[in-house]
Amino acid sequence: MKRFIILANLILGVLLCSCNRNELTEDGQYGYLFVGVSDSPDVDVQVKSGDEDEEIAYKVEVIDENGNVDYTVDDHRTITGEPVKLLMGKYTVKASNGSEASVFNTPYWAGENSVRIYAEKDATVKINCTMKKVKFSVGFPEEEEFTSKFKSYELKVTSGEDVLTFSSSPAADDPSQGSFADTAYFRVPSDGILKYTLKMINTDGAQYSETKEIPNVSAAQHYHFEFKLGEREEIDGALVLNVMLDGEYKKEISHDILLNFDKLAMPSYSHNDEFDPEADGIVYPLGNAITKKMIFNAPRKIKSLVISHLDANLLEAGLPQVLEFVNISEERRQIATDLGIKFTEVTEESVSAEIDITDFIKNLPISPDNEPYAMAFTVIDSHNRYARCDFEFAIVSDIQAETVSAFPWSGFSILKGRFFSKTAPAGVTFQYKKKSDADWTEVPSDKMNVDLNTLTYTYLLNGLDVNTEYVFRATSDKDKADGKTAGEIEFRTFASEGTVYNLSFDDWVKVGKAWYATSNSADVTNGLIWDSANEGTSDILGQSLVPTTPEETIKISGKAVRMESGELLGNFAAGNIYTGDFGSATISPVGAKLKWGTPFASRPLALRGWYRYEPVAINRTSSAYSHLNGQTDFCQIQIFLTTWSEQFEISTGDNRFVDTSENNPEIIAWGGIVSQDNTTDNEGNVNGYVKFTIPLEYRNLNQPTYIVISGAASRYGDYFTGGLGSTMYLDELELIYDPEELTPEEFKIVMKNIY
Repeated sequence: MKRFIILANLILGVLLCSCNRNELTEDGQYGYLFVGVSDSPDVDVQVKSGDEDEEIAYKVEVIDENGNVDYTVDDHRTITGEPVKLLMGKYTVKASNGSEASVFNTPYWAGENSVRIYAEKDATVKINCTMKKVKFSVGFPEEEEFTSKFKSYELKVTSGEDVLTFSSSPAADDPSQGSFADTAYFRVPSDGILKYTLKMINTDGAQYSETKEIPNVSAAQHYHFEFKLGEREEIDGALVLNVMLDGEYKKEISHDILLNFDKLAMPSYSHNDEFDPEADGIVYPLGNAITKKMIFNAPRKIKSLVISHLDANLLEAGLPQVLEFVNISEERRQIATDLGIKFTEVTEESVSAEIDITDFIKNLPISPDNEPYAMAFTVIDSHNRYARCDFEFAIVSDIQAETVSAFPWSGFSILKGRFFSKTAPAGVTFQYKKKSDADWTEVPSDKMNVDLNTLTYTYLLNGLDVNTEYVFRATSDKDKADGKTAGEIEFRTFASEGTVYNLSFDDWVKVGKAWYATSNSADVTNGLIWDSANEGTSDILGQSLVPTTPEETIKISGKAVRMESGELLGNFAAGNIYTGDFGSATISPVGAKLKWGTPFASRPLALRGWYRYEPVAINRTSSAYSHLNGQTDFCQIQIFLTTWSEQFEISTGDNRFVDTSENNPEIIAWGGIVSQDNTTDNEGNVNGYVKFTIPLEYRNLNQPTYIVISGAASRYGDYFTGGLGSTMYLDELELIYDPEELTPEEFKIVMKNIY
């Protein structure tokens, strides 16, 4: 039965934007996690966990965005009703019971889900825990008539690299062996194939074995093999067993298995001396021409001779999944010839055959992603006995370093190469140039970022011109000495490093009672780059409030923007500024309509600037945020890029705001900070200002159309919540395009979702 874990009441506040957890230290940034469990008995699944009435104890882990386990408990039942204190942020919640490994008699239930935790706001996550393994059980005849003829028998089952064996005499100290009364639970094979080998030894010591495959295997499936003795007769010295398989196949399948214990008459294969297809870790350089020939013998005549595989790369190279050589058709003969596969003519009267794959291997491309090719040779005789040779091999470059890809930005590109040895070759590096130039520039080899797990290396190439075509290639000391060069890859840097008008906040104009961050009063009518709530609060029923104004004294340079939260006609109004246009004030419901965003087509890495904040206690709240009353107010700065076709209309009265979560595909990149700190209390600050950098966390590489930059003295001002008199200043903002201006941690934030 499927199990469900409900993790309820993750109590944290709803954030307009996420925050950097490392910067948050106040209790107002925490919430509480409550854990509970419920079952869904009406869900039908194929695999059961044992006693259906047994309550399962689940291990629960709460993991933050950086992969840190913030909380764990081995038995969820021990903390029922007990809250766990957590910081705001995005978490992955995992629940599991059992072992992930392929083992006997131990199932594995697991599930996970993600949740974003907001300050002072409840959140709920539901975990659907399902069986993650494949169940396999076996029944064998217990009749004396059978057991007296065979001194041992086993069924070996393989899932990927995992092997478990059902045996008539399992070794007591070997966990990979079990009896036929045991149940095996396998990790799901990556290729979806379970392989099983039936091996039997009679009382005379002669052995028989057969291997088959089960395709399309997935989790929560139960495969039960019931081997039953049917009618038997002697045929050419062979014992005929009717093997019937039931279980999840939904029908009875009968196999006639011929057990011929004449060893000399069994089919077999061999190969030329220079070629060993069964060796481990076979690697051939590109274009290798060593003879690779297989020789097959079947004294009882060849019924079938095939090359088979389930390799997508071999399929792309043109090799059919099954290539039969007995009475080969003209179509298949031509395919084999075109691939360079040579073979002798084989009929059902043949007792021997040869297949030469020398030219086929020679013409294969380099193994993609360093993964080996895999294929098999199988010969079956007229009594359905067979011999099979599994052949895995890699094709590698005849050079040490190979060019893989470029990841271009505006003024930089990440270059990627690979190598084919367990350690990086001496002097492995890159050479690059503008496409129009003749001379190459070589990067110092000690600057390479080498990954021995993937046998790749990368380099961040900075200082490139925008909108320019470049070419690069991989190389090493030996490649240069041998006069060999890797393939070249071209790329073009992005077209521009755009900016936004008046990021310094030096330009201001006053129209009526309201201030605007522009130098031209006509912009107020024709369209603004920057706007605030001033237009809606500067003149209502004879009352006036101008929360956002230029600041010429408390500044970094020139002028700054000053934002002070206030009150007008009994309604709270936060000091703010944003890229976009104020639309109109609304009376019913009370609020305003704002048009956020200004056209923008570049991809900056971060926003940098200076801010000063003087918060007071929150003394004005809406009903939804009454729990914040008395807490220190929050300021907020955020930046994000979008794919909007036009400005986004916010309606504070209708609670219509921009969804900046990862669920919104229109948000390309986002970054922000929230703070309650009074920056004037910190020694060493410049005029009470703190310098900040907000990395943009890119979610995709779609073309931006709009940029939003916003600042607010009261973060929850849109919800009529904040402290009267909370004041924030912003000055000398700039967009960062050079990765060398960021710390490694900041640059990692920018790239973590896209590279």
